[in-house]
Amino acid sequence: MTDTQTAPAISADEQNARLDGPVHAWFELTYSNYLVLPRALMQSMPVDWQQRMVACLDEIRAAYSHLDHPDAYEVTASVECTYSDLSDADMKELGITGPNSTDDDEDSDDDGYYYDKRGDQHQAWERVLVPRRGGDSIPHYDRGRTFVEPLPPEPFVDDDAAWEHARTA
Repeated sequence: MTDTQTAPAISADEQNARLDGPVHAWFELTYSNYLVLPRALMQSMPVDWQQRMVACLDEIRAAYSHLDHPDAYEVTASVECTYSDLSDADMKELGITGPNSTDDDEDSDDDGYYYDKRGDQHQAWERVLVPRRGGDSIPHYDRGRTFVEPLPPEPFVDDDAAWEHARTA
């Protein structure tokens, strides 16, 4: 290593452990790049939960304060489906053309692919988001006045202890 190079602050092993860690496992096999949490539901959680959540949000904000963050994001309540499951109305709304669409262009060839409004090609099995008819089913936070009653927490079951008890009974 030369004098101008510095060792990375986080080792490759630690980086891999983080990338394959609990957050990755929580997202499972989705391709989600963001997590959207409804404010009305978070404000309806117990105060101790809210304090832990705010502490985590403050921590991540401080850790990445050096990045240029967008001012805002646009979030649309949607349903996920495959391109092959899109209705003609969905395809029209999303600007998608494909095998099941009617194209006025006489020179177009039906190659079995779907094309989004940017012209990107997609296969029938790929997933696409369609805006949810009727909008978002989660109520707006209404300046902090919306309360949504959460379900009571399920009791913790120690599976190892239950298994051991069942085995020895």
